[in-house]
Amino acid sequence: MPTPSAAGGAPGDGSPAALAHALLDTASITRAVPGRIRVAPAEPLAAGALPVAQDVLDQVTVALGLPGVEVVGEPDGLTAVELAVSRRLALRAPGAMADGEPQRAARAALAAFPGPAVTVSARDGTPLRCWAAGPEDAPAVAVVSACGMPVGLVARWLGALAPEYRVVTWESRGLFAADDGAGLGDLAGHTLDAQSEDVLAVLDGFGIAAAHALGLCGGAVVALAAAARSDRITSLSLWHGDYELGGEAPKTAHQRDVESLLAMVSRGPAQAAAMHRLMSRPSTLDALRPDIAHYLIHPYATPELLHRYGLLNGAIMSADCRRLLDAPQPALVVTSDRDTTAHPAGSKLVAARLPRAELRTMPDGDHLTAFDGGGELVALAREFLHTVTVPDRKGT
Repeated sequence: MPTPSAAGGAPGDGSPAALAHALLDTASITRAVPGRIRVAPAEPLAAGALPVAQDVLDQVTVALGLPGVEVVGEPDGLTAVELAVSRRLALRAPGAMADGEPQRAARAALAAFPGPAVTVSARDGTPLRCWAAGPEDAPAVAVVSACGMPVGLVARWLGALAPEYRVVTWESRGLFAADDGAGLGDLAGHTLDAQSEDVLAVLDGFGIAAAHALGLCGGAVVALAAAARSDRITSLSLWHGDYELGGEAPKTAHQRDVESLLAMVSRGPAQAAAMHRLMSRPSTLDALRPDIAHYLIHPYATPELLHRYGLLNGAIMSADCRRLLDAPQPALVVTSDRDTTAHPAGSKLVAARLPRAELRTMPDGDHLTAFDGGGELVALAREFLHTVTVPDRKGT
């Protein structure tokens, strides 16, 4: 499992090894965007250096089996998505390379970040790109990430928990192109029920009978729905959940704004295309944390992705969670009063209503730091997991 610097966030040094990790880290976008996206170097390059940088990039992308990207001299005219990818790649003037170095870098990156994807079929036939880490006979943890986010956003959680647990995760149905470039495929279903069944399908795919579900942001809602659906979810931890509670808990301005956006783009391709044009402006990046912007912008990368995201995440954000609050599993509910993305009052109400929940209100950290898998949060997760996990039982 990669270290945080290899998994994403921190720019590299321009070497083939750093480029290989960064290209894999941004592959969800380069696979989904039609044609070659343009990227600008991190600093101006001499005219003669541009073709050399393009050649290095081409060699690494071919070795990784990824779509190529086009190097341009200046960032002017790039879209928000292209700028996010450019910043993650952090292209610099290439140095001397040994024979076969790009290919060796690609092989090392493929082995490390975050391991090979496995395709699992959902119960309605939708393909799901999944990952697993940790001992196969260890207690299982299903990491349910926020809707539409690439696996890299939770790579630190996988890396932190894998020494003790069999950790599995997946990317949202219908929002990620296949490794073989087959495209997004059909979106067979977008309801919360369909997405909660994906939790169980992933467990089936890895031969896991029961698991703890660790849900982040909207993933907390999906995990809660899966727990209400099946006792194969034996316990829950719900981190900074984005809950609809029928007016019994306030929402932040961000929640209300996103709900409005999702309702608009879910209406049809024309509405999604219009909003996509607006969100392609470079100023979109101003609202995104720079080290993870290439993850956060994925659902906005094309009009089709944005439309599908409106359907999927709209279903999560509009589902009344009060009907799910009788789930009997032990639960840890985590929030912070500094969360201005998902209102902490929602988590507090969920913790008060769930029969076997405990609430932890962290003194520090905002919504996005929950994804960072920092030491204090991981320690809290492990402390709770040690009280609720049991040895894995193979088969279903």
